[in-house]
Amino acid sequence: MNDTLRKEAERPFLDRLKNCSALFGNFSLALLIAFFALRIMEFMYISMTNNIPRDSWNVIMQALLFDILSFPAILPFLFVPFVIVYFSAGTVKFRYRIYLLGGAVAIILYATLIKYFATALVPLGADLFGYSLKEIKETINGGITLDTISIFLFAIPLAVFWASLSFLYSRKVFKPSYAFVLLGAGVLLACTVSVLPARTSFETELSYNMALNKAVYFAEESFAYYSRSTKGNVNAHALHRDARRPNKAPAFKYKISDYPFLRTDETREVLGEFFDVVPNRPPNIVFILVEGLGKAFSGPNAYLGSFTPFLDDLSRKSLYWENFLASQGRTFAALPSILASLPFADKGFSDLGQRMPKHLSLMSILKHNGYRIKFYFGSDLDFDNERLFLQRQGVDVMIGINDYDKNYAKSPDTAWGYPDRELMRKALRMDGQDSKQPYVSFVQTMSMHTSYSIPDQDKYLQLFEGRMNQLGFDEAQKERHRTYGKIYSTILYTDDALRFFFEQYAKLPAYHNTIFIITGDHRLPEIPMSTKIDRFHVPLIIFSPLLKRTAHIQSISSQLDITPSLVAFLRKNYNIDAPSAVSWVGTGLDTDPSFRNVHKNPLKHTKTNLIDFISGMYFIDQDILFSIGKHMDLEPVQDEGKRNQLIAEFDQYKALNDRFTRELKLIPDSLYEQYRPREVRQSKR
Repeated sequence: MNDTLRKEAERPFLDRLKNCSALFGNFSLALLIAFFALRIMEFMYISMTNNIPRDSWNVIMQALLFDILSFPAILPFLFVPFVIVYFSAGTVKFRYRIYLLGGAVAIILYATLIKYFATALVPLGADLFGYSLKEIKETINGGITLDTISIFLFAIPLAVFWASLSFLYSRKVFKPSYAFVLLGAGVLLACTVSVLPARTSFETELSYNMALNKAVYFAEESFAYYSRSTKGNVNAHALHRDARRPNKAPAFKYKISDYPFLRTDETREVLGEFFDVVPNRPPNIVFILVEGLGKAFSGPNAYLGSFTPFLDDLSRKSLYWENFLASQGRTFAALPSILASLPFADKGFSDLGQRMPKHLSLMSILKHNGYRIKFYFGSDLDFDNERLFLQRQGVDVMIGINDYDKNYAKSPDTAWGYPDRELMRKALRMDGQDSKQPYVSFVQTMSMHTSYSIPDQDKYLQLFEGRMNQLGFDEAQKERHRTYGKIYSTILYTDDALRFFFEQYAKLPAYHNTIFIITGDHRLPEIPMSTKIDRFHVPLIIFSPLLKRTAHIQSISSQLDITPSLVAFLRKNYNIDAPSAVSWVGTGLDTDPSFRNVHKNPLKHTKTNLIDFISGMYFIDQDILFSIGKHMDLEPVQDEGKRNQLIAEFDQYKALNDRFTRELKLIPDSLYEQYRPREVRQSKR
């Protein structure tokens, strides 16, 4: 210990604490200056890579206001380690270096959150804790890039902090009394005031996300995630009652109270009227799950203009749901929702891993009825635990990143795997070998994902320019879209891959007896979203040579409704053996052409964030009530009665879901044994 610290150690503790507080004030001021530099860099980054929202001045003013409020609120949490370092450091130089290192770590973490937001245009919250280290690494390798502006994002605030701390460290800028007042204000703010802006204060979802302090958002989300408790006080049997439902949605008849989601299957058969049915010839079913396919840029009334010309043409020959909803904001719950209408559990059904309870799905029921089951993917089957979930369904053929030979080329400049056209080639080759028995094929694409690198990118960038001309864009619209030109070129590439797939599939013997189902896993977020529900708004297309008439359907349904309707259709028209008791969360597709909603559906934004719910023509997000407009636009509504109704309905679902998560019971063993896939052995939960 040097002379300075020895003399300081001989002083009364209170005097030392005052000196510590004054020094903390100087350190905090240096950190505040660096944080403001980070904010400036964030706005510069977003302005260089995205279109600035119309309400940008409101964004800037609110961002500054809430940054000023949030900074004192985090100081009490920094003060504790600061005091420990102050009283335990061996030398003044060592103390200074620790402060410099600690501040640098805080700045790097904050800058990393900004970098994530600048890439994904959604802030990172507790959803980080829903992924394994391997999955996080794959995501970084597949989408995060380091460019010049990214380097400046980290380097400039670090330099500002170093210079500020060097200047302020030995100067008496802060009196101890000022530091204590600041800490007291921070404690008061942390305990009483939300330092996140109100969502309804902004015109778009991007505006709100830009105004958020990314570090504070991550901290609040993380705290909420680790401190939350299940809502066991909500009546878990409330849904079992035959309460009257808006728009006359069916009331479920639940079977056994030991299984919270088990009920009589009363799904109405609504698809048969659209098809030419040959009862003794069950159809093949081909699912195509398109990564990132959002209604915002596909099909009629796409507010960004449609960049899927092939799908647009196909939709006019199909059953087309314009106002369809993905059940999740990321891919994690897509397979369980689409194929089995399963509850979310805590972080998605598949996240249960080996603890996944016995359940039935469209795949397993059709496997029981003699169907061959196949799944095609160009990437890692273990991501989001998809492989294990598919194994539970009795899948006969599973194709992932390691199942392609040298005749297939991987995507350029990304670690995700094989691009969509190569995936389609693989699926066509495999399906071309099947003709003797009916089958289900599931094709999951990946190209419409960061980093949006595709083969022949220049070709599709030129097609993007041509497409804007076809859409009649003026120069201002073209410039706004060119900001995201690489993404739009990828959308056009995937649409072209789908064109290739259908042209080639039409040559296969099985084509004329096949039903194709196309939807998106969620809307990609890297092109700014207009509303919170925009993330879930995807198209649904059901196309088949067996269709005897087409329909453009504006009523709202979700992915949770697909399996109930397909099972009902196949049971009635093809006499498949299907259970009378089910654990579906969805109630079946609505084929009414008018704009309406007869469903009550939870929507899980991220693995760790269940905050969205739709019921009738209303939507709640974090207890904020919105009415749903003609094209799925949202308008904030001040209606306490309706808000309380939706919160109560949402709480009922969450109560059942929480109970299921604790007990892991969906169906009785006897029901599972009756309909389980024939080749799948019973496994321990």
